Amino acid sequence: MIKASHINKQFGQVKAVDDVSLHIKKGEVICIIGPSGSGKSTLIRCLRGLEVPDSGEIYVHDKKVEFKKNYAQDFAQVGFVFQLFNLFPHKTVLENLTLGPVKAFGVSKEEAEETGKKLLKRVGLLEKADAYPNQLSGGQKQRVAIARALCQNPEVIMFDEPTSALDPEMIGEVLNAMKELADEGMTLAVVTHEMGFARKVATRVLFVDGGKIVEEGTPEQIFENPQSDRLKLFLSQVIHM
Repeated sequence: MIKASHINKQFGQVKAVDDVSLHIKKGEVICIIGPSGSGKSTLIRCLRGLEVPDSGEIYVHDKKVEFKKNYAQDFAQVGFVFQLFNLFPHKTVLENLTLGPVKAFGVSKEEAEETGKKLLKRVGLLEKADAYPNQLSGGQKQRVAIARALCQNPEVIMFDEPTSALDPEMIGEVLNAMKELADEGMTLAVVTHEMGFARKVATRVLFVDGGKIVEEGTPEQIFENPQSDRLKLFLSQVIHM
């Protein structure tokens, strides 16, 4: 569904993404793990077109993305959930969900609201439809962000560290919502520090360090039989036996 070929992204002297190639197939749950500052978030933002790679190619459904043109439509079926929610504070929860479909895709307000309410019910927040973001907990905001991503009827949803800004007791509700999507067959690509989620839900795990994919494999291969010294060190620091 999505393929990246030799993509690079540099900020000043820092190579955030260094000659990375990867693919995401339909129905996969890809978890991208690695230390802070390793380039994980920049990589997934490049895969969604939120950052334009300095070089390399990205394909969505075998169609090459032409970054020099208006490429937004190429990513119309790729949803994205941000670390810090990115909800409009002056809009209600339901308005946050309907704004994109109405403005960007020409959906009628009535149809958008009907879909939005169904998706809020799906993430357990229908009663918050008329609330404003500042009236929600962090976990609730992130579940609204997931519902908003679903409003565009995506084939893939990407998550950039969706639980890192949450209090510990709120992390579970967001991970459960993501697991439900995975169980339903949704294709997911997730940058995460939640090793338990990656271990249980991922079909494939990528370990990124220094802007490169150092190692990839099934959760069993990555967590139970790591090959590189760098991955072994990383796991020893983040997994408490």
